[in-house]
Amino acid sequence: MRTSTLLAVISAPLIALAAPVNVPRQGTSQFCTRITPAPTAEETAARFNEFADFFLVQKDIYKAFEYILPEYINHNPAAQNGAQNALDILAPFWGGQSITVLRTKFEGEMSWLNYRSSFGEIVDRYRWEDGCIIEHWDQGEQFPTS
Repeated sequence: MRTSTLLAVISAPLIALAAPVNVPRQGTSQFCTRITPAPTAEETAARFNEFADFFLVQKDIYKAFEYILPEYINHNPAAQNGAQNALDILAPFWGGQSITVLRTKFEGEMSWLNYRSSFGEIVDRYRWEDGCIIEHWDQGEQFPTS
């Protein structure tokens, strides 16, 4: 009896280490709702800056995705369309990324994020519509020079 009790006490911490870790969400996965009437270019630029801060600085993927429409089009051939698909890919690891913001830009209906992470240097391009992100490109993108 003592041996089985001793084994139970000793093995309990090891069993706890082997159990899957359930990390609670830090925010919501509510996606963007089109703004009507459409915001001005200045208002959309401000929304872009908020998105960039949540995405790259705070690394709060759930708050960042509040700026992305559910029907979001992803031009990365390895990813499916839809905000939920992108969130499902990024959420498990995004908060642990080491990110260095290099530069950002908003012009017209387009915006760019240029940053360095464990994946290397990245340029993400987004198209905005009605105050929300509707499209994304990240394959071979170049940061605009003008």
